[in-house]
Amino acid sequence: MFKKSLIAVAALSALAGSAMAADVQIYGRIDTGLRVTGTDYDELAKSDSTNFEMSSGNYTGSRVGIKGSEDLGNGVTVGFVLENGFDSDTGAQKYDGLFGREAIVYLEGDFGKIAAGKMGILNSTAGSFAIGNFNPFGTGWGEVGSQNQIWGAGFETCYNNMISYRSPDFAGFQVHAQYSFGGNYDDGEVVGKEGKTTTNRYYGLGVTYKTGGLNLIGIVDSVNEAQEAGTYEKEDVFRVTLGGSYDFGVVKPYVAAAYFKDGQITNPFTSHAYSSNLESKDWEGWGVTLGATAPLFGGKVHAMAGYLDAEGEDTEFNGKYAKDDFKRWLVGFGYEYSLSKRTLVYADAGYFQDEYKPNTEGYAKDKPSAYQAAIGLVHNF
Repeated sequence: MFKKSLIAVAALSALAGSAMAADVQIYGRIDTGLRVTGTDYDELAKSDSTNFEMSSGNYTGSRVGIKGSEDLGNGVTVGFVLENGFDSDTGAQKYDGLFGREAIVYLEGDFGKIAAGKMGILNSTAGSFAIGNFNPFGTGWGEVGSQNQIWGAGFETCYNNMISYRSPDFAGFQVHAQYSFGGNYDDGEVVGKEGKTTTNRYYGLGVTYKTGGLNLIGIVDSVNEAQEAGTYEKEDVFRVTLGGSYDFGVVKPYVAAAYFKDGQITNPFTSHAYSSNLESKDWEGWGVTLGATAPLFGGKVHAMAGYLDAEGEDTEFNGKYAKDDFKRWLVGFGYEYSLSKRTLVYADAGYFQDEYKPNTEGYAKDKPSAYQAAIGLVHNF
């Protein structure tokens, strides 16, 4: 016990010494609220369901992190970010590993910023290099206004062994690039090797332009799918996303569109009959979102609408090949009010509906629908 105490004291002393030599901060945010979700499965043998729960991350993901930087001189800075994601309602970790949300070291200077480690992809709102704020809700607010319900899936939020680069600002333009070597894993049947075809490797390229209240974003990203010996060759997931916003002061409208190929579709109806088809089949389609943010009663109100239209890969039925057809639309509303510079309260509500038509002759369309609403408190530290 005495030896362990000495080790702990030594570790804290080393951390304190490092903090004196560099700018080191502990930071985070906690989001806890109450959420209700109601689902109409549109199945004869399945009753509608309503679920009321305490939940974490309705508005934003709960996290705690350590970040620091040091000036090396000549305009060059070295730094790091170590970030843990967790569920505040249970205390459980949200991602694998202690710093599963982000773990990077970076260099920054006149050449731009380059980093290596685990981090969020460009087409998200999570992480030091994320630029995917295509609507007022981004990838937060539960399922109420999440653009993940409209853009094609098949992408992880974060990837291991990632290299990212952000260029300097050129008259409002910036270039963003990422590449992930994938990860090592062994699940007993499939062994993945970093940088090899046996693991998923992500890449993304983005361009942003900002001037005054105008913000434009374009991203092309893809996943080189892991190939397993003795199985059919998987097609790489490909996606193009374009969008922008303009802050008029009294209102900030957003518009965005995406095209994806050989991806999957995010599925909120996890126990519906067609769930496995959305997650296992390759889909090609497009989606659009419209949204706006405006000040209201001392806070901010957000609204968005989205539409997705996709076709599944050719499948065989009675000797004929045809494509499944899928459509989704959703609307979402949210309100946030700041109690202080670090604390806010929020409320949201949304509704979405799917329409799924398999290639099976004589099979009726499935039209499940769901609503979700939440209230909660966020504290930043």
